[in-house]
Amino acid sequence: MYAKNDKRRLYQLMDMYVDGVITASVFCDEFYYAYDLEIADKDLTETERYMFTELDKISSRFSEFESDHQLDPKAFSTEYELRQKILEVRNILKNENMI
Repeated sequence: MYAKNDKRRLYQLMDMYVDGVITASVFCDEFYYAYDLEIADKDLTETERYMFTELDKISSRFSEFESDHQLDPKAFSTEYELRQKILEVRNILKNENMI
C-alpha cells in the first residue's frame, strides 16, 4: 500500500473498498488518516481536492451501526451512501484522467 502522505493511497483505498478487499469502516479510517492528516493540499489538483473533500463529508459521518441511524438518520452516512460517493468520485476522477 502507498504511504499515507501519497495521494495514490486515496485511489488505492477506493479500489480496495469497491473490490471488497476492505470494509467500509476500514476505508473511512484509512481515508481519514491519509486525506485529513497526511496528504498536503498542494499535492492535489483542484478537482481532486474538491472530490476528496466531498467524499470526506460522507466518510467522516459513516456509521455501521443501525442504532446511530435510528437516533438521527441525517447525522450519519450509510454504507450505501458511502459506496455511491466513492463510485462517483472514482468516475469523475477517471474522466479527468486522474486515475
